[in-house]
Amino acid sequence: MKGMITLVLFVVLSFNVSAKDDLTNGEGRFVSRDGDSLTFIKKQLLYASVRDVISKELSKLGHSSELFWAKYNEKFDTYFASIKENLDKSYGITTEETELSGKKKEQYENALRTKKLTIKARYGKLQKVMSSYSVKKMSRSPQFPNSRYMNIQAKVNRKVLNEMFYEFTRGGIKRMYKNLFITVEFSMKDMSWQDLGVELEADFTSVLKEHWKRWFEDKFKGKVNNIILTSVDEEEKLESHLKMLSEASSQLNNISTLEGDLQKDQERAIISVDDELKDSLWMKVKVNVRKISEDETFKKRTFDFGGEYLLFDLKSNRLASHYDFISEEATFSTEKDLSSNSASLVYRLPVGKWEGLVRDISHFPLGRKSFRVDVIGANSVRQIDEVEKYLSSIGLTHSLKVEIDSFNRDRAQLRVFFKGSAEDLKGTLLRTKGLEVDNQKKIYFQNEENPFLINLVDKDGSTQPRIENGQG
Repeated sequence: MKGMITLVLFVVLSFNVSAKDDLTNGEGRFVSRDGDSLTFIKKQLLYASVRDVISKELSKLGHSSELFWAKYNEKFDTYFASIKENLDKSYGITTEETELSGKKKEQYENALRTKKLTIKARYGKLQKVMSSYSVKKMSRSPQFPNSRYMNIQAKVNRKVLNEMFYEFTRGGIKRMYKNLFITVEFSMKDMSWQDLGVELEADFTSVLKEHWKRWFEDKFKGKVNNIILTSVDEEEKLESHLKMLSEASSQLNNISTLEGDLQKDQERAIISVDDELKDSLWMKVKVNVRKISEDETFKKRTFDFGGEYLLFDLKSNRLASHYDFISEEATFSTEKDLSSNSASLVYRLPVGKWEGLVRDISHFPLGRKSFRVDVIGANSVRQIDEVEKYLSSIGLTHSLKVEIDSFNRDRAQLRVFFKGSAEDLKGTLLRTKGLEVDNQKKIYFQNEENPFLINLVDKDGSTQPRIENGQG
């Protein structure tokens, strides 16, 4: 019984130590002014404490907190500029030379300070990186009563923090595209083109395509050099391009990782891509039109309009954006402007969503490279899952993702998606060396120069590492 109590105490203590290790301390200081409310002061202290937590966690992730806060402040200043401008106008400040009287100047400066600090404490929603937090201490200096202090303990969601880091820092890297290829497909159901008031399909589709092209030429100016409506031959070429990249990626994953450098193979595959398609986008638009009913007495027809678009990034071979149009039912007169009214409705179906792309396309990620990693010596899927969790945690800064391709007997093949070079991935893999798996195994590498083969060996050393491909 005594031994059981000791064991339980050990487990509880171990849990408490582990839970404590997951928490990060943050310290915040703020010098208040007479008239500041306690609520305002607490928000400023919490904001300063969260900033300290974020700085510490960014360092643990290998990110530069200096870069993050520089970009954060830069974006806040841009955001706040219009707010300050409105405040200036309310106080009659129209130019930099405008001078305020003593009392009015004091009121203006206090209003500006309060507004700026209040908005900045909310800007960027920094607190969302914390899964939970508690205030451990809040105090004020006896010598300087306006000098305030807060200490918090927070549990940080590193995935959210990592995403936030890239959200604020990616602005320095903007992508430019050579071409935007546009392919439009129309699908008709329970109707013909004559039902839309046109004799030939091209009378309707050509007008729409040209209007969409002009829209992109206007909105994507400075982001995309050429807007191209595709021909049948170009569509086949684009389909072949996507298929070729997919096959090249598959071949790379099937190469034994002990028989060459994956990065060189990947570079050779990319070089073979048609130069015209590098750094280009392909927009595939599908429009569905269905006739619902017709009222011959009142000369009216009712249609349902819908569809979708797919936007492919041809460099990374990824689906960059997708949207299913919100279907619209509309009734038009068959005697007046039937084709024009229906074309106008179809034109605006995707345009609202495309407005968001104007902002986003410059920052589309280049996509993750795909690598194959083998794990041998595992006795269960649970042990493979633990290896996957280690890799995902350590590779967080490179958006590492792991999928299990296969698991037979004691060998698993993993597909690792990674934003970085093969050398970066090697470093990530090697950081798992010696970690315990399922309290039974530990991670070992036969060849640390090429760590794409992971061995799970017994902790007590009773099982020797497997030797493959003549490597030991």
